[in-house]
Amino acid sequence: TVGSATAGGNLVGTIHLGDRFIDALRAKSIIFELGAVRMSGLGGDVAIPALNAKTTAYWVAENGAPTEGARTVRQITMSPKTVGAYVDLSRKLMIQSSPAAEEMFRSDMVQQIATAIDTVAINGGGSNEPTGILQTTGIGSVAMGDNGLAPTWASVVNLIKEVAIDNAEQGSRAFLTTPQAAAKLRSIAKVSGTDSKMILDDKSELFGYKVIATSLVPSNLTKGSGSSLSAMIFGNFNDLVVGQWGLGLDVLFDPYTGSSTGAMRVTVFLDVDVAVRHAESFAVIQDMVTT
Repeated sequence: TVGSATAGGNLVGTIHLGDRFIDALRAKSIIFELGAVRMSGLGGDVAIPALNAKTTAYWVAENGAPTEGARTVRQITMSPKTVGAYVDLSRKLMIQSSPAAEEMFRSDMVQQIATAIDTVAINGGGSNEPTGILQTTGIGSVAMGDNGLAPTWASVVNLIKEVAIDNAEQGSRAFLTTPQAAAKLRSIAKVSGTDSKMILDDKSELFGYKVIATSLVPSNLTKGSGSSLSAMIFGNFNDLVVGQWGLGLDVLFDPYTGSSTGAMRVTVFLDVDVAVRHAESFAVIQDMVTT
């Protein structure tokens, strides 16, 4: 019998299928797919001048002079914030592993760095983090209720309206939300009681704009007594800028820290920052009930 080692189990080997390695499930990187602008190869801190208040035009009588326009200029600043990860590999693991441990873990860290950038671009603002869309002052807001409410057709329309009334309805516009919110939108009729068409149909489009659902958008927000609330963003993602310093991802191989055991430390670093060129280009719901 195979179940007992001495009765026959020792005759049965284990086949190690290294070429069939199963990677972890991870969120897909999406901000550049939506149109975010990448500024790479930066050196010093960045300050981008921008016109804030536009010059005012006046109608005047014959021989009259207009009032000087009250224009103002602002700056969009970015400075490098460092994201990194490392893993220690034992000597035996590097010798015996299949697939190669160094290659496997390096690939994993690179993908996790990409996920970290998407996460802060959406909702960054914590210690040492860039500031993302949801934490940017001045973005449009559509409130659902004191404790949050289920999405409605009107709430989706109002997201677009918040962007349009600020003359920001241009560029690469799209919706970004949670998988829970997308599922909820597919189960709610546009007009209650009279319409069998759901707010979000199978095309994953609203008003002709792409809708992307990702776990990187927060679904654990709170408001009043409401919890596990989802966010939904609409905006022009061309106005989301990701700055990158240096020549790209730094991958360091350190054979010295664990030299007494022959271990290798593999470390990756990337210096980035995130900026929103026009806060008016985005509007958000942060209290959507999805249960």
